Amino acid sequence: MKLKQLLVRSLAGVCLLALATGCTHMMPVAVQPTALTGDNKLPLHAVLVLNKELTDFKHEYHMEGDTWVYPFGPALQDYARQVAGASLRQVDEAGSTDAALANPNADIVLIPRPVKADQSLGVMAWSKVNFTLVVEWTALDRASKNTIWLKTITADATETEGNLFSGKAHEKILMQKLFDDLSIKTHDALVNSPELRGSAGNPSAPTVGR
Repeated sequence: MKLKQLLVRSLAGVCLLALATGCTHMMPVAVQPTALTGDNKLPLHAVLVLNKELTDFKHEYHMEGDTWVYPFGPALQDYARQVAGASLRQVDEAGSTDAALANPNADIVLIPRPVKADQSLGVMAWSKVNFTLVVEWTALDRASKNTIWLKTITADATETEGNLFSGKAHEKILMQKLFDDLSIKTHDALVNSPELRGSAGNPSAPTVGR
């Protein structure tokens, strides 16, 4: 009898501890590549910097003691590769800015940096979830190391929250909408940048201040 009481008390203690500390939920970020045209590529050889700031980026959302973690890093890495490849004639990769600048054949160094992610939730299954993801892109002239282009891309997506059974499906749709918006906006900003178009074969391209 004493053993049974001890087990009950132990289980109750575990439950109370779980309620006090809250739970952590890992939210998978699995998206398909966004369809982008490659007909308008810039005639530039770039080195894309895929550093830990990008590949390890996570967003955490806290509510009522629980934490939702969105590991955006892998999806951001794939996004950066895709938009760079669809926007520039040739793209190499490097794990750091120093390694990218050491590439003697490149014209520019491209550095995507996640700035922030944010979301707002409703309280009903039919409420809307809004998600925002901000990524800053910097282009350096490889020879002079000057900043020739700086652009902040803000992606937004909205989707129905869903219920216990449909929530995961709606979450997947939301992430796809978010990365579609981010990819299209980034691609458009790259290929239509006057600074990047003017930098091809011009080592003395002007510096763009922050």
